[in-house]
Amino acid sequence: MKIKIIILGLATALLSAGCNMFSTPAAAGVVKTVNGGADWQFSNVLKGGSANIGQLNIAKLDFDPSNRETVFVGSYSGGLYKSEDSGASWTNILSKIAIYDFAINSGDPKIIYAAGIYASQGKVLKSVDGGASWQQVYNDAGQNNAVRVVALNPQAPQQLIIGTNSGSLIKSADGGQTWQLMANFSDPVMRVFWQPNAVLVLLKTKGLFSGGFASAQAGDFQELTKSIVKTSPTDYLYTEPFAFNQGFVDSVTGSLIYLTTSRGLYKSTDGGQTWNQLALPVKQTESNARAITIARTSSNLVFTSVGSVIYKSTDGGASWQTQNIPTSGFINYILTDPQLPQIAYAGIYVPAQ
Repeated sequence: MKIKIIILGLATALLSAGCNMFSTPAAAGVVKTVNGGADWQFSNVLKGGSANIGQLNIAKLDFDPSNRETVFVGSYSGGLYKSEDSGASWTNILSKIAIYDFAINSGDPKIIYAAGIYASQGKVLKSVDGGASWQQVYNDAGQNNAVRVVALNPQAPQQLIIGTNSGSLIKSADGGQTWQLMANFSDPVMRVFWQPNAVLVLLKTKGLFSGGFASAQAGDFQELTKSIVKTSPTDYLYTEPFAFNQGFVDSVTGSLIYLTTSRGLYKSTDGGQTWNQLALPVKQTESNARAITIARTSSNLVFTSVGSVIYKSTDGGASWQTQNIPTSGFINYILTDPQLPQIAYAGIYVPAQ
């Protein structure tokens, strides 16, 4: 009986994405809370109300830097979408390309970069009019080498770094007009974090590295997570190799860092010199943490995810509240409102069966 109820809920949600998630769960798309995570509702309606984004696997969510009611969502399976009413409805502004990441110029929010893959080619597209039109600024020469990351220097947004699935880190100092190889790590680039005096690069299996914008090879970067990737005596409990998924780095000091991994959640308060694994209320063999976000209003307010469960902490990870999202997928991204942290969005990914 339980299986029948779940299947019915997923099918119904594709037709009615705006209703309460606990009665009609959707397969994928976006869920939103306005009460600090006590409950979540789907926010999947396309503008006009005739369709929804409940079938899309979500890669990333972000706000327009100048307007928190304008939200963007990138999908591996459907392009880039924009909402001007806090997620109540969405409009597709870039189709066809599989979006892995996107970045918005904080000084001029009409400038948007979208990274991903289309027709087996890794690409970066750029818009200077808020998504009304796009031009290609980077096309990878390899086959099936997606551009996984695009990150702008918040202090000098003409400087940007992209990272590919093959491990290449490529930089531009002129808004994407010209490009230069920065380093090659031979490991998928998962995230890039700009700091005032450094660039942090998160790799899938090798972990977190710190270097400068002028770096020209991987050897110029300092490894920060060597203690995490060391073999553990309990490795036999895990069927998957160690992997890093996402991260958060304090943009002002860089001292506070969170990393989500296949073995759970790690935290550093000294810029990556030392690490503590935070105890999430999960089974040890089900500890693949993915999403991570910290509220801008308080570094003690943390959201993370394992599978379809969202974890919330109000004390910097010392204790956790949980809320299960009834989906066959997992929570892949979480975004908190910059002014009202009780408002948050989460993106779902459903693996192919």
